[in-house]
Amino acid sequence: MSTSNLPIDENSLRDKICSLKDQREYRSLAEYLIGALASGRVPSNLHAKAYNELGLAHLQLDEALEAEKAFIAAIEHDPDAINPRFNLGNIALYAQKYTQGLNLFREILEKEPEHIGARFHAGLCLAMSDKPDEALPYFMYSASAAPEAMGPNFWSGETLLSKKRFEDALPYFRKAAEITPDHRESQRGIAICLFETWQFEECIDQCDALILSGKGSEYLAFQIKGDALIEIGEIESAALCHLQLADMDFDARDFLVMRAKELTKQYPNDVSRYIDTVLDVIPELKRAFDRISTHDDAAENPARSTKEEASDA
Repeated sequence: MSTSNLPIDENSLRDKICSLKDQREYRSLAEYLIGALASGRVPSNLHAKAYNELGLAHLQLDEALEAEKAFIAAIEHDPDAINPRFNLGNIALYAQKYTQGLNLFREILEKEPEHIGARFHAGLCLAMSDKPDEALPYFMYSASAAPEAMGPNFWSGETLLSKKRFEDALPYFRKAAEITPDHRESQRGIAICLFETWQFEECIDQCDALILSGKGSEYLAFQIKGDALIEIGEIESAALCHLQLADMDFDARDFLVMRAKELTKQYPNDVSRYIDTVLDVIPELKRAFDRISTHDDAAENPARSTKEEASDA
């Protein structure tokens, strides 16, 4: 009997798969598995594993439809298999088929409640379906069970941020940034939470770090930093910071006018200082600012002193 017709044992199958994966020969791997399955050389107890590996090879080749067929075949051969169901759920998640993905991840959790990947990705399906209240327990559980994973920590923070629970969100963002220091969205989340919890000095430092590192978060960082400077009474510095936005985006001139209008309600005694600083750089905004009442005779707004006390506490 030719050796090419002999059944493939588990060790041989594993070694062949590992060898081709190590060489990144995914086309060869797919062809090998298709041939072995078609020839009947793969024992029935290894069909689910072989089809799952075939699906993974197709994913590496950007063949999502073929991968989906392979994962479905794996589940048909072993209805209790976890890995192909998880992989199939991920295909649904990335294809934005969130209900389908959620159902698959929940099926896994019924069989294996401690499967952190399925719990985290179930949370992603819910978050992407605009169901943050349902998603949050999945994220927080995953972050607790896998504290070294950036994703669950970031998404716990991001979901809490969306619910305006800034103090609760901050430690999750800090942990995500500790795990992956160059993750811009985590650093952005820290800056927002520091501002919203009145930790203005640290917020300014955080914004400065974002600005110095570049990579696309400068606009938001200049905006938050300017607002933090307003809160500590550095009005001219705040205006100069916000002026950086106009250098980055011409439409940000509208933001400068809007921010001055907000100051008339927030800190009316400071409006003229803000406007004068902006007009020194962009005098053509004078007509827009002329429509704003500066309320020079307004009583000092008590909000700043309250926030400063909270910040110093």
